Amino acid sequence: MKVKFLIICLFTVLSAGAYNDYRNARIDSLETALKSKTPPKGADLLRAYDELMRGYLPFDSLKASDYGHKALALSYELNGLRVRQDVLRRFAQMHYAREEFDEAIRIFQQALAVVDSMEHDKRYTPSDVDDARSCLYGAIGNVYNMQDKAHLAIHYYQLALPIFEKYRWLESQTVLYHNVGELYFLMGNYQEAERNYLMGVSKSRESKDSLMIALSQKGLLHLYINMGDYPKAINMAGPCYSFYYAHRTEEVGDYHVVLASMVRLNLMEGHANIAAAKTYAKEALKQVDNLGFEDKSNVYAACCEVAMAEKQWQQALNYALQTIHPDSLATSADASCYQLLAEIYTELGQKAKAREYIQKMHDVMSRYSTDHYQSGLSQMKVIYETEKKEAQIAALDKERELYRWLLAAAIIAIAALVAGSVLTVVVQRRKKALLAAKVALEAETKERRIMARDLHDGLGGMLSLLRMKTEQGEPSLPLIDSIHAELRRTAHHLMPEELLRNGLVSALNDFAVSVPNAKFQTIGDIRLDKDKELVLYRCAYELVNNAIKHAQANHINIQLMQEPQQVTLSVSDDGTGIRDMKKGMGLNNIRERIATYKGSLKIISTQEVGTDINITLPL
Repeated sequence: MKVKFLIICLFTVLSAGAYNDYRNARIDSLETALKSKTPPKGADLLRAYDELMRGYLPFDSLKASDYGHKALALSYELNGLRVRQDVLRRFAQMHYAREEFDEAIRIFQQALAVVDSMEHDKRYTPSDVDDARSCLYGAIGNVYNMQDKAHLAIHYYQLALPIFEKYRWLESQTVLYHNVGELYFLMGNYQEAERNYLMGVSKSRESKDSLMIALSQKGLLHLYINMGDYPKAINMAGPCYSFYYAHRTEEVGDYHVVLASMVRLNLMEGHANIAAAKTYAKEALKQVDNLGFEDKSNVYAACCEVAMAEKQWQQALNYALQTIHPDSLATSADASCYQLLAEIYTELGQKAKAREYIQKMHDVMSRYSTDHYQSGLSQMKVIYETEKKEAQIAALDKERELYRWLLAAAIIAIAALVAGSVLTVVVQRRKKALLAAKVALEAETKERRIMARDLHDGLGGMLSLLRMKTEQGEPSLPLIDSIHAELRRTAHHLMPEELLRNGLVSALNDFAVSVPNAKFQTIGDIRLDKDKELVLYRCAYELVNNAIKHAQANHINIQLMQEPQQVTLSVSDDGTGIRDMKKGMGLNNIRERIATYKGSLKIISTQEVGTDINITLPL
């Protein structure tokens, strides 16, 4: 439970720290700017929405959400990846605060996908990417920590650790090692718990932060008492208690925990000092009562142990009964309280009650062991699947790198063609240069048929027109500019990162935004495997290009609809229609792509009215 308190504090710092006493003034000035005659636009408007969401987050979630949605929408329009991941992270934190943990995890993962895109964007430095990624790893670890999913929490904490070490963020390392130590402690792995706590002490001493030093020492004190290692425990107790006593008004949440540890230290077998234990117990009880803590079970348990040491069994019983939860809510922590009650009732001669609590202790421990085992298996499966996906992503990155090299070869070939065309006008050698460039391009096409499919519709017609203009001696530079622009757009969509990271819906939405007068909508909950998503994306891209370049369409609608047995991609336009539906590399490419998945292609086209094309893939 203490780990969770620390995490909540950290979230509060992250959410509100940047504003301090000037938060309201900052919000007011930004909102005034938005209502002025010359409101901010573009990137400035995006930053304003982002700041307003951050400013309202600690005290007005509705306004924070409103500005967050505005920032998110504008980030897609401006491709503002940094703000997008920032806004998504805050939305996830809002769900986290409402204990909607699954939704928080889902949105945190979305934000991680955006950070992956930042990694391939030259606008962002490696430090920008690392900062965002480590923050998200830590946040996801915290959510799993709150759910008592220790394996998953440790996994994400360990993903953040190399980044903290890279930049020598010592305070972050200390908190991380402390949290991991607490998790291993709760799992009963004392060796790993001790190793992580000691690493936390080491890093905190490097940073010379007394609070961070005491944080790790507090964990070690608790650990050594539970291990029964009195020499190590007494070595930690002095500096730890001294710090928290000196800061008892600031660190109120930790002070009573340390006091309870001091009680148990003075009750350890062979080293008992009941008078000292009683003094610490009274101070701890006074602390939690005065400050109105809801969960007093740890302190009451310590007071119970003092009363038992004094053989004050009725007093011990009163304290022990206040440490337990109703049976339906009992946790593993209740098992030790049931043990205390069984001992007390035995001393009081109430054997039936003693047997009752022995049975309750057995039931809770059995249930906890089973739940813990099943939860551990489930978490390890998630980690395995995550690592498997990361390996697949790494393989795709290598494949994408190969495509980049191939694309570079195509660019060189096209550049040779363009250079040859210009030289032909100047030195009257156009036929030889065009032939050489054409041969090079055709050789590349034969070797990489898949690349030919993607480059054909966008560049084939333009290159033919360039050749004709060159042979006729007409100016070709504007057309060369068009070829260059088309090549950049084709390269962007050859292996779309948005599709790989965020899926088909997000990729088609981004594509539609990049095409003038195109609209995209979805119907149903779109869930497809990656291969089918890539096929549908390629088909949509080809159909939209056909509508723009061959049908001279002014308006294009893209629709993706999923039904129980099939998914349908529809592309409709108001262009000149299709004159020959059986010919053309574009439609043949689509037929070949969907044939693998037993898909069907339906075309309704009317001259000078427009075209509707439906592609259906069975699920």
